[in-house]
Amino acid sequence: MAALNPPDTSPLPVGTRIGGDVVEGVLGRGGFAIVYRVRSPEGRLFALKLLPLDVGPERAERAWRELSLGMLLRHANLGRQVGAGQWPEDEPRFVWLKLELIEGPTLDEWGLTSGRTVGEVVDRVLEVVRGLAVMHEARVVHRDVKEANILVHLRTGQAVLVDFGVGYHEGDPTLTKGMFPPGTLPYRSPEAWAYGRAHAGEPGAHYRAGPGDDLYAVGVVLYRLLTGRFPFRPAEHGGEDVEAVLHQTPLPPHLVNPNVPRAVEEVCLRLLAKTPEGRYPGAVALFEALEELRARTDVAWTAPLHPERRPAVKPRARGWRMLAAVSVGLAVALGVWWLTPGQEMAPAEPAPEPGWAVAAPLPEAPPPPAAAPPLAPRKDSAPVKQTQQTPSAPQPETAPKRRGAAVRNACLGLTGAALQACMGAPQQVPAERPAPPPQACPAGAVETMTSTLGLSLGEITPVDWSDVRGRYVHVNEDTPVYVFGHWEAGADPQGYGGYKVALPTKTQLNGRLYVKEGRVYGRFTEARTPLGVTYPVCLELLDSSENVGLELRPGSAPGKMMVSPVARVRVVNRFP
Repeated sequence: MAALNPPDTSPLPVGTRIGGDVVEGVLGRGGFAIVYRVRSPEGRLFALKLLPLDVGPERAERAWRELSLGMLLRHANLGRQVGAGQWPEDEPRFVWLKLELIEGPTLDEWGLTSGRTVGEVVDRVLEVVRGLAVMHEARVVHRDVKEANILVHLRTGQAVLVDFGVGYHEGDPTLTKGMFPPGTLPYRSPEAWAYGRAHAGEPGAHYRAGPGDDLYAVGVVLYRLLTGRFPFRPAEHGGEDVEAVLHQTPLPPHLVNPNVPRAVEEVCLRLLAKTPEGRYPGAVALFEALEELRARTDVAWTAPLHPERRPAVKPRARGWRMLAAVSVGLAVALGVWWLTPGQEMAPAEPAPEPGWAVAAPLPEAPPPPAAAPPLAPRKDSAPVKQTQQTPSAPQPETAPKRRGAAVRNACLGLTGAALQACMGAPQQVPAERPAPPPQACPAGAVETMTSTLGLSLGEITPVDWSDVRGRYVHVNEDTPVYVFGHWEAGADPQGYGGYKVALPTKTQLNGRLYVKEGRVYGRFTEARTPLGVTYPVCLELLDSSENVGLELRPGSAPGKMMVSPVARVRVVNRFP
């Protein structure tokens, strides 16, 4: 397979379906990574990061590493990965990561606005450190902590540390070619610079970042929030002043900004110590120190840090972005870094934020409908031609069969209540058969689901009959349904939680459907993965509101059940 030419790679068209979600637009892109805004069948928005596999073994390995780190890290102050897979399924060329979509500004956009209080700034930093404590406990180093990788969630108000694309898990092999791991120069620790000087020109020398590097970067972040500038000015040639980083003490923040409390300054300067031993023993110790600091009553927590700065810009004017639990700026950065392995990303100028390009804001357009838009229409979805009649001419009666066909054609592409209203003509319904009696699960099904697959009784996941949304589908008694979006062990219906893929996307669920009192009920007793592995299961059919069974839809007739293309299934230990 020929390698992609990233600069010439066009974004996927709107309507492309990946892992059960429909692409609605591009959030950001770089040399190799593109981040899309996607909508799930339930109408929820996510970000989907697409990483190519055909760009060399090292870059492909980094894509898989980002996937594994995202599945490992779960916390309110860490960007959440809710799914992953390969695409296209028949001949995979990409790894896709489905990520929480966060609406909100980056930490510097948020923190350097007029009126932001000391307490608010310390609270956001404390939340970042809480997330880092979870990462470090899992033996993962972020390696690129900076304001552009920290988003302030508009809904919760909390800081969320995002983008694990250059993270490192202890014990993993080194992927980087060069002296330093990926990162942003002004946030690089003194011990990293010292290692570089000591091992300059040494073949194979590579600095391995640790938790102390992340804590130093937190110090740089805090210094910027307190003063609006970096701890050290750029060198005369425009790069980093390595001598200053190695040997000079930063100007105390209160001399730059008199509104900085001395107690907060002490924490900041300790984080910027020249050695890891001079900082805090770890993220947990730093978190405890910030908690104790926040509890002090001798600090004016409600005092504004930057009272004379220009007023905060309205979100529309500033272009706040719908950003993923991977920062779009970092997605761009990852692509650029991949394009030139081992190359450093130096800021073009000392301020504003150095680093990589930021994706353009989303277009100011009305919000998309709750349901995902249908893919390319079929040939039979063209508008129905109507014969023009003069006002005085009598309107001929239309045969019921022709009228029904015209109504169905006119209603193609509509969804929800609009489709029901459009299809308001009288419909025949399938003949009801006696409902099956209560039934035990297949032998070994409950143990297989709970022990082998790691699922729990009552757990729910979305399924579908069709890739096309907006049209009802015809099913019969033995029509299978398919899992999409990877069913994770322990995951709830909205995709939260879970650490193991129990059943991969496109797993086929086989069973029986039947009609009772205008609803379609289903009992599924076998799961067959795309690789052909089968498991006995015990799953009942639910609608999108988690009611048992699906409503029969217009177009149903004897021997023909019409249902919504999307449903859910629930783990049970017996069919009632």
